[in-house]
Amino acid sequence: MVGNLSKFSILVLLALIALLTTPVEAQRSSGLATDLADPRTVKVQRKVDELYERGDFDRAYFIYRNELAPIGDKYAQYMVGYMHLTGMGTDEDPVAAYAWYRLAAERGTPEFVAVRDQLKHDLQAEERQRSDAYYLQLRREFNDLVILLAAIKRNLPERRAVTGSRIATESATISVVDTRTPSKRRSSADYYGGIRRQLEESLKMLAELGDFPDLETDPERIDVDEIERLVNERIESPEG
Repeated sequence: MVGNLSKFSILVLLALIALLTTPVEAQRSSGLATDLADPRTVKVQRKVDELYERGDFDRAYFIYRNELAPIGDKYAQYMVGYMHLTGMGTDEDPVAAYAWYRLAAERGTPEFVAVRDQLKHDLQAEERQRSDAYYLQLRREFNDLVILLAAIKRNLPERRAVTGSRIATESATISVVDTRTPSKRRSSADYYGGIRRQLEESLKMLAELGDFPDLETDPERIDVDEIERLVNERIESPEG
């Protein structure tokens, strides 16, 4: 266990108050553009924050951990760590909390970095070592590069299908039903053009976050296997 945990809990609580008094949207403003607009995600974010504020910690933890953390919501990843630290909605586990704090702080958000560094200071060497192993597991699932790569692999086949088709071309006059908003029909040019823009945004963000200056960002020219190799190498050698 962490030495002087009660004192640290007070410090973390103050940090949490600071986070909660800042609009949650600001904490999520640097979220990943890994998919087309998804109003459902916004509803889930609002719902889980309300559950937490009402004290329904079990349900809040489940949603933060299983629905929002996997899509790169850094605030949700922070909250998973905080709930592990305090034992709200899950087991009290400062080792797991530190790993989640490190994940939340990967983009350098000052508030997340501050609580991460404070908890690191209060952990024993053996606890930090165990947390390192858990953090690597989390990086393999929830790191921004992994999430971006998954989005690219998800969208690329659909994009390549349209560019290689004589029927579903971007200039076609057919309508497409977007399953995310089934009541809305979109032209094929609008729909598939959106997929291309999304791929370009994901590739550019992956190049920036991964520090891959030579990465190809044209969806028609990329080598997915090479991108996956670069991402895996970066994930397996975390810094900090």
